[in-house]
Amino acid sequence: MIAPTSLPGAHELGQRCIAAFTRVVPATLCAFYRIDPNLQARDFSLYRMPEQMHQAYLQRYRHYDPLQPRNCAAAGRPVLSLHMGMAQQGRHATEVYQGFLQRHGVLDVVEILACDGERPVAGLSLLRDNALGHFSVDELGTLHALQGLLEIAALAPCSQVDERLANLTPREREIAWLLRDGADNKSIARRLDLGLPTVKTHLINLFRKVGVGNRTELVSALFL
Repeated sequence: MIAPTSLPGAHELGQRCIAAFTRVVPATLCAFYRIDPNLQARDFSLYRMPEQMHQAYLQRYRHYDPLQPRNCAAAGRPVLSLHMGMAQQGRHATEVYQGFLQRHGVLDVVEILACDGERPVAGLSLLRDNALGHFSVDELGTLHALQGLLEIAALAPCSQVDERLANLTPREREIAWLLRDGADNKSIARRLDLGLPTVKTHLINLFRKVGVGNRTELVSALFL
């Protein structure tokens, strides 16, 4: 049975969670993700995170991540800071992961988990650079208070429209959603912190991948 199209898709729901949480607790980069039965993060929705950084994380560094779902679940905390996570792992893993974060200008990270009973089903990563500084004790308390809302969102029914976006990269999905909302190239570049030539390249790739010739056709193919 197809869910009503008025419902948000799973990836759009992730973007809404990111927007809501960062309005209260600012972050430089964000990622919302689903957690499979093997406690592996998947189906990422990204905000301002460079695709190169995300792919490097998936291919080389996720196993060193002290805040990966398996570690957060073992810690028994719905909100876990980078400092808390690193205190639970070895020195080598900590140094490798800190090096990865530093190369991408990340100073601090906090992870929020959503659970269905005892099983983690989704997570939200908030990352900060030097300009925003470390997450404060008060901000961690605020995230604890908001964690229940993340669970409500993670367990909510979603539209099946996301199936049409399944073959797009996280960045392409972000651009598609912005196009659906009527954003022009300059707005997309500003929102995603990209250069205009990069936006145009993504649009060309999107049109080719979806098999359309313009923005209107793209939005119709993916969302209508």
